Formats: sequence, structure tokens, C-alpha cells
Amino acid sequence: MMELKDYIEIGVEKAGTQIELAKRIGILDVNLRMAKAGKRGLPVDVCILLADYVKVDRLEVIAASNLVTEKDERRRRIFESCFKKSNSAAASITMALLVTIILTLAPTKHADAGCQIPVNDTLYIMHN
Repeated sequence: MMELKDYIEIGVEKAGTQIELAKRIGILDVNLRMAKAGKRGLPVDVCILLADYVKVDRLEVIAASNLVTEKDERRRRIFESCFKKSNSAAASITMALLVTIILTLAPTKHADAGCQIPVNDTLYIMHN
């Protein structure tokens, strides 16, 4: 499970600087700094812009932002469940891709692959 600061770090890496990321997602640099330090979350609209910018699931960034300040254990579990669903879907896609690759690259016999090279069973011995 990624934390809000992880998504912010990805955004900073992509934008070049923290100030540039703050401009791109429409907040003050000081607010982004506080969110990265774990002192506050981000508004939902900013979470969506950040998620789109770093190309991750919007719900995960929103949940990560809420987990920064949420104290109620029941609500924390609800937000944490947002990651489990996304990870489960990602794991399913990864497994399907892995099975496809393995089956595609599995070795085959020449006959199975449609090899049409004639076989000559005659052996010639030359002697001088």
C-alpha cells in the first residue's frame, strides 16, 4: 500500500520540482509540503489531478490522502480496502499476462510447428 507521500514523490520526479508539481495540480507549495510530510491530506479534486498526473488509480490517491489524518479505525479500514481491490485487480491482470506469455513461448516440436522439411533416410558412403 502506497502512502500519499509516495504519490507526491512520483509527481515531483515527473514534474522536476515540488514547486512545479504544486502548480500543475493547483495548490500552494506549502500545502504540498505539509501533505508530503504527513501533516495534512489533500482536497479530493487535487488528489484526482495528482492521480491523473502520475497515472495511478484515483481512488488510491484519495484513500491515501484520507489515511494521513483519519483516526477512526472503522473509516481507516474502509480507506485501506481501496488499495486491496486495486491490488487484486492488478494481480489478476499480471497472472493472466504471465500465463499468456508462458503459453505463447512454450517450446514446440518441429512437427507441431508445421515444419515441412522432407527427411531422407538413405545413407551414402563414399570410398576412394
